[in-house]
Amino acid sequence: MSSPSEPSFGETTARTERADYRMGLRLAVLSLAIGMAAVNTGNNLLYLMLALVLALAALSFGAAAWSLRSLRVAPMLPGTVTRGEAFLVGAEVTGRFPLLPQTWVRVRLLGVAERVEMNVPVPGESGRGVGSVRVVMGRRGVYEEVTVEASTGYPLDLSLRRARQSWRGALVVLPRFDRIARLRLAGGAGRGKRGRSEMAAMRPGGHGSQLHNIREYAPSDDARHIDWRSTARTGRLMVREFEREEQRRVDLVLDLTAGPADDAAFETAVERCAAIVDLSRREPFDLRLLVPGRAAVTTAGEAMRLLAAVQPEGVSPGAAHPIDHALARARPDADLVVVSANASRCTHVEAA
Repeated sequence: MSSPSEPSFGETTARTERADYRMGLRLAVLSLAIGMAAVNTGNNLLYLMLALVLALAALSFGAAAWSLRSLRVAPMLPGTVTRGEAFLVGAEVTGRFPLLPQTWVRVRLLGVAERVEMNVPVPGESGRGVGSVRVVMGRRGVYEEVTVEASTGYPLDLSLRRARQSWRGALVVLPRFDRIARLRLAGGAGRGKRGRSEMAAMRPGGHGSQLHNIREYAPSDDARHIDWRSTARTGRLMVREFEREEQRRVDLVLDLTAGPADDAAFETAVERCAAIVDLSRREPFDLRLLVPGRAAVTTAGEAMRLLAAVQPEGVSPGAAHPIDHALARARPDADLVVVSANASRCTHVEAA
């Protein structure tokens, strides 16, 4: 999947074609009127006009059908965008339009949350044109069934002919969130068995920042850790041994239960999860995202995609709460963070 800064040409398949003949019907009515007038008056000029109109109509319909068979549209979409942030959508149109110096092809993307439409100029000589439009997605989601529709009235706009192509790709709209610099469980809530509330726990024998011991130098030791004062006192090379930082573990649980009136609260919960997942990319801690009914997600990229796709769910009367199954999968040595549209179920955290 392409990155947001590198649009890629999507692969299109399965063409369907249809036409809008409204302009052609007007021409047919005009032709009928000219024909009736020619028959009633016997005016040769009217017969000549009728022949010219019919010839132009036949030429237009033939050229339109011929050009539509060669029409190809390659959409340029970023693989991942963020809700509420503008991004560019482009399209490359290729085809044969030799009768005019330039023609216009209207390109629409169907199957996404917002209206995406652009007019692409295609020079007749090269038969290739590129257009783009700035789009803002107002809803997060994973859009995999995107259809590209191209329409053109070439050459005389007597009929607006359309071709549709399915696009093999996915547009992932991530939740919008504010970055946080740290995550701390307030009052020790949700801590694992080791009781860790900071970003890491300490163990001897590594390269942390706290001094653990001073011992005799070994060939594998870093010379920068030699303690010269102890060396002078003992007459042997001595090195400082530091405590090793152990990676913090966090299990992030998203509660999917929310009523129709809780849509805004549920979106806030998803955005809070996204901020914590984003922090795990920048800080050294092991994060798992647990969502009821889904497998545990251990990578930030997969977690963001899941957060883009999740939707609120209801709870059946008398059934166990879905979040209980997710909580049962939490690691005993991990800090547990529960995020929900219901404030009473949330773990109180200090995030800044």
